[in-house]
Amino acid sequence: FHINAVMATAVADYGISLAASARKDLSLMYTALMTELGGRIEDGAKIMIQNGWLEKPPSATDRDALASK
Repeated sequence: FHINAVMATAVADYGISLAASARKDLSLMYTALMTELGGRIEDGAKIMIQNGWLEKPPSATDRDALASK
């Protein structure tokens, strides 16, 4: 969990750097890094779900089921 939280913070930091940078070469690098970290964060979330360390995220209420009651 802590590693995923740190990686999510890194993605946010890269996003801030991407918005603040006018250099195209850095923008490409930040985008590549965010893409790579995003995949690793997803893998970490899947591991946590498989081990029962993370529950299914909340979802929207099924309005059709409520309306049929």
